[in-house]
Amino acid sequence: MARDNIYANMPMTEAAPQPKGNPPKTSVPSQHRAQGIVTAVLLLLGLALATSLLAVTLLYLRAQSKLQTVEEAVQKLQVSLQPVNASDASAKGSDSLQLLDEAQAGVRLLKAQLGNVRAAYGEIQIRLDNVSAAQAAVQGRCCDVLKTGFPGRWRFYGGNLYYFSQGKKSWDEAEQFCVSWNSHLTSVSSQAEQEFLSSENQGEAHWIGLTDRETEGSWRWADGTEYRADASRRFWAENEPNNHDPKNDGGEDCVHTDPRFRNLWNDYKCTEPFRWICKEAHG
Repeated sequence: MARDNIYANMPMTEAAPQPKGNPPKTSVPSQHRAQGIVTAVLLLLGLALATSLLAVTLLYLRAQSKLQTVEEAVQKLQVSLQPVNASDASAKGSDSLQLLDEAQAGVRLLKAQLGNVRAAYGEIQIRLDNVSAAQAAVQGRCCDVLKTGFPGRWRFYGGNLYYFSQGKKSWDEAEQFCVSWNSHLTSVSSQAEQEFLSSENQGEAHWIGLTDRETEGSWRWADGTEYRADASRRFWAENEPNNHDPKNDGGEDCVHTDPRFRNLWNDYKCTEPFRWICKEAHG
């Protein structure tokens, strides 16, 4: 079956993997990558605006502090210029009055500068709000594409794109399918991700990207994610992994989620057909 039929006929079996590097131009992962780039640009723009906002805030605080200092100096100058008597007023003369006028002019200039800073602050805040709105719109359109193009197939979560198959394949065939879509069988890095995968599995066992075929007991993720034994212990079903009957049955070197045990992990024969989950990481 051609890969394009994955979009058109959802209940049918997944198409055979195609060579990596030749995905259809209309594939959802490609569209999502393009929208991911737009989102990244918006995030960078938002970061730049936030930095500008911080700089303007610091400028405003400095100007306000300077204005307060000048106003205090003017007040002291006004007090010092108050004449004690007529002869004292004549002695202070016009030079001191001119100094007072210049100080008051400086105060007016600082107030004008503060007004400009306030205006710049408001403008940057508006732009920052616009960037946030644009980012939300991009994410919304991305979710709309997923719902329209692949109902029940692709899911977006935590910045990553996940594919839940309807057909069944061996672990190797499932990994080949994922690679043909620029992804891998999913890794699991947190309790939240494990719960998300469990909520989407429709009560079916699914292959994930964990295997110890190279060295028994040395588990690795297909996508290169570091396997952390201590953090992953809670995701295994009771008494698993057990590499059941390695002499007669070839052992169990691949891992699937087991709905019989709250979708916890179970090692099993890699040749057994199960549904599978691909994960395209976007960070």
